[in-house]
Amino acid sequence: MSAQDSRDARDAISCRVTVDAPPSSVWRLATSPEGLCRWFAFDGAEVEAVPGGAAAFTWKEHGTYRGVVEQADPGRVFAFRWSLDPGADPLPGRSTRVELRLRPEEGGGTRVELRETGFEDLPLPEGRRRDHAEENTRAWQVGLALLKEAAEADRHT
Repeated sequence: MSAQDSRDARDAISCRVTVDAPPSSVWRLATSPEGLCRWFAFDGAEVEAVPGGAAAFTWKEHGTYRGVVEQADPGRVFAFRWSLDPGADPLPGRSTRVELRLRPEEGGGTRVELRETGFEDLPLPEGRRRDHAEENTRAWQVGLALLKEAAEADRHT
């Protein structure tokens, strides 16, 4: 393992899920305020799904985390940077980047690949950075399961 591979392993988390729904349906859930509230920001979401667009994700128990959209390729890639701390701007070194890649599957489904990067640059002690990455991994796993459930429910209604 090279030094870069080691940094990448500490800096990024990823998870994936296959959804029995087309990319267009998954895209709506991933990029609209109404959709995001169903699987991610349960207590409120705001998002302008264009590069440079503002975003905000709210959980009553955690607060509101600000974000900025960095990439929006409809039906394919949605990426945003979000703040480490509630109420703070998503500045470099105090935020992570989340990228959702949607890949069509045979039979009309979608493979969703999520990658969050930037943990190594956060101003936290190493152990706390690792804990933050592990917490986010668990949260994204639950979130993607809920995204799958929502998209498949929409497909069958």
